[in-house]
Amino acid sequence: MLMAVCSFVGANAALNRANNYLEAGDATAEAGKTVVIDIFMTSNKTITDWATNLVLPEGITLVSAVAAENWPAEVKIDGLKVGSSSETPVAAMQKQVVAKVTLQVDASVEAGEYEIALAGTVMISDENGGTTITQVDNKVAKLTVTPAQGGDKEDLNGDGFVDTGDIQLVLNDMADDKYDVAKDLNNDGFLDTGDIQIILNKMADM
Repeated sequence: MLMAVCSFVGANAALNRANNYLEAGDATAEAGKTVVIDIFMTSNKTITDWATNLVLPEGITLVSAVAAENWPAEVKIDGLKVGSSSETPVAAMQKQVVAKVTLQVDASVEAGEYEIALAGTVMISDENGGTTITQVDNKVAKLTVTPAQGGDKEDLNGDGFVDTGDIQLVLNDMADDKYDVAKDLNNDGFLDTGDIQIILNKMADM
């Protein structure tokens, strides 16, 4: 009887790990610039807490992390650890973005494909008095680094000038509720007036 119970518990834990996990999305970045990667959650339980450690290639560093619209609480970083705790349980979801993480790619990083892994991932459900789900397998994403192109980062339309044309590109994406990492000039995970101000500052200095 005891062996049967142990087998059931072990199978149930394995099922939890298979159906509840975090993974990073693939992305492309230019050497010397920042890139935002998505952290996805897949779960068949309500989740209140999660935490994971980013395993990054040499020359790529963690800058910031913000919550996506599908996660109600602030996302915090501690070294390379990213995590969040919510007072409001989040219902089961199928591969929805819960966080956006900004990485800095050094100019010295050679063009090519690199792996970004999530390790030591833990998710906590409030079901059955609280369940801790430890993710055993690391989820690996692909980061494609392209050669540095040079020029001013504020020259968003690539015409060789920093002017109102670049501001208009940010305004267009804001109006359409679109996100483009190349236009996120202050690396906060959003397109807003802060990015426009950076363009205006550059124009004033020219």
